[in-house]
Amino acid sequence: MAVEDRDVVAAPVTVDPPAEDSHCLVVDGSSNAFGVNATVWAAMAAYVPIRVLDRVIDTWGVGVAHWTSMTVQRWSEPAPAGTRHGHGGESALDPVASFRAELADDMESLQQAPGLPAEVPGMTTPDLASLLGDQLDLALLCTSLGMRQPEVMKLLRGKVPLTLEQINTVARVTGLAAEKIVQTVRPLPFGLVVAAEHPRWRHVWHERARRRHISEAEARLSGSYGAFALAARETSGKERNWHERLRRFLSDEELDPGGA
Repeated sequence: MAVEDRDVVAAPVTVDPPAEDSHCLVVDGSSNAFGVNATVWAAMAAYVPIRVLDRVIDTWGVGVAHWTSMTVQRWSEPAPAGTRHGHGGESALDPVASFRAELADDMESLQQAPGLPAEVPGMTTPDLASLLGDQLDLALLCTSLGMRQPEVMKLLRGKVPLTLEQINTVARVTGLAAEKIVQTVRPLPFGLVVAAEHPRWRHVWHERARRRHISEAEARLSGSYGAFALAARETSGKERNWHERLRRFLSDEELDPGGA
């Protein structure tokens, strides 16, 4: 219904089981790609992160989105061509009430999908090296983390994100609170976050997660920091094309599977 930088305003659509209530719009099967009636749950429209979207399934006319928007605002609108108003579902004992509750849970899960840390103008993030100060023992960290010095230096400077296991290790060997260590990872430029969370990259993060046996959120996070590190090594003063930086980093990673 509307698109912002990191979110969309969207209403869920279901086709199975065939369910509806009086706040729904039912799109006839002859008017959609499913071939069966599709139910638009207007009353459940909400902001959801754009990163949870995957691919276009069908394209509907503006009439459906307009009707849904008006219904959300409690305006009564005639049903667009090829659709009809839903009915029923007023009683808490109606079977559709249970289905609606499950759908609400699904929407809430989408809203809570892990996102990338983004820079906030005016806010600075101290790196782990600054937090440790004189207590920094590079050799001990290298040994404890099982990493080479260059990789540990990236962690210390906030260039790459710490995993939960690394956070706990650093906390154990330094005595620092894990909560303080988490706050030292430098957030990503907002433009990079918007690019990396765009649906066009969703299949790439799926594939990267599959290859590395990690979650999609971890694949997106480490890949985005890899692209950020690539951009940081460049001296060009031009505005950065983050989609291109992501493409280049992931292309180099394919050539060097052992890369970050």
